[in-house]
Amino acid sequence: MSRSTRSTTIRIVTIALATTGLGVAGAGLAVAAAPQSGFAQAVETVVQGVGVDWSAMPENYTQEQYEAFWDAEYTGEDLLELQNIWSLDETETKARAGQMILDGKELPFAPGTHATAPLSADAEAAVGEFFAAGYTVDDAQALGALWSTDILETKARAGQMILDGQTVPVDPSGTPAPAATPAG
Repeated sequence: MSRSTRSTTIRIVTIALATTGLGVAGAGLAVAAAPQSGFAQAVETVVQGVGVDWSAMPENYTQEQYEAFWDAEYTGEDLLELQNIWSLDETETKARAGQMILDGKELPFAPGTHATAPLSADAEAAVGEFFAAGYTVDDAQALGALWSTDILETKARAGQMILDGQTVPVDPSGTPAPAATPAG
């Protein structure tokens, strides 16, 4: 094998290994971000199929705990409240709550206690207008601080102001959506 052929072969192998490593790292990050996604479960099945003892679930958190928590119909808002009560992160909170449910113990409140009521059609339209005008979540947080309102109320209030032709006290930091052109 000539020197240039060997150099080319080494480069190709190095690129292939680097690409494979990046792919594996990317898959690992995707699995860590969403351990219950279909992708994470597929990766777990394949890895376990070749004899590796591995789980997409974070350490000390089981599939059974996950399913018990969500199957009991607790909401995302309930999860946030439990995190506040127990001073734990999201994963630790779901693990603890799920295990309590599996053990037949009661949690501090019933499922759905902290669910957010659905928005009215008018409020949904106002929130849509808020984002269409180029406002961002950061803008909503600035307005919320100014008005002492929660994020959802802030977006709906500012969007309604836009719909009513009023000036919102904070300029949008994003790019407004292009206006729709009538079909014709």
